[in-house]
Amino acid sequence: MGSSCLGFSVLLDLDVCFFPLVREVSSNYFFKFISNKYLVKRQSRDYDVEWGYAFDVHLNAFYPLLVILHFIQLFFINHVILTDTFIGYFVGNTLWLVAVGYYIYVTFLGYSALPFLKNTVILLYPFAPLILLYGLSLALGWNFTHTLCSFYKYRVK
Repeated sequence: MGSSCLGFSVLLDLDVCFFPLVREVSSNYFFKFISNKYLVKRQSRDYDVEWGYAFDVHLNAFYPLLVILHFIQLFFINHVILTDTFIGYFVGNTLWLVAVGYYIYVTFLGYSALPFLKNTVILLYPFAPLILLYGLSLALGWNFTHTLCSFYKYRVK
């Protein structure tokens, strides 16, 4: 029992502290690089997207995703989402679609507010594969939430 408790503690520390930090830093550098390399207008090369602005946009986009997937989803997870029915994976995958779609849209809004960036509509392009993946998951009966719960359940053991 002691070793599984220690393993869970280490896993929880990694999931709560380390992985979110890596995710946020890599997301910030990715969007900063993409916007400075491909979206800055030619006549205004003196301007660039700062790391702090990219971090702010990421946090503004990530907070609703966090609320949807870690708060709202909790009300439905045991009695609706984790059931092996169409309504279970429909509700679960729809919450994922809304959360990730919201992240993409708020990221687009954050970068499109900068006057020295052009073609920021490119940031909306991930909507196409997202909707395709959503439709495919419904057609195949694949429940994202159930898959992630199983992943974390077997990771702790």
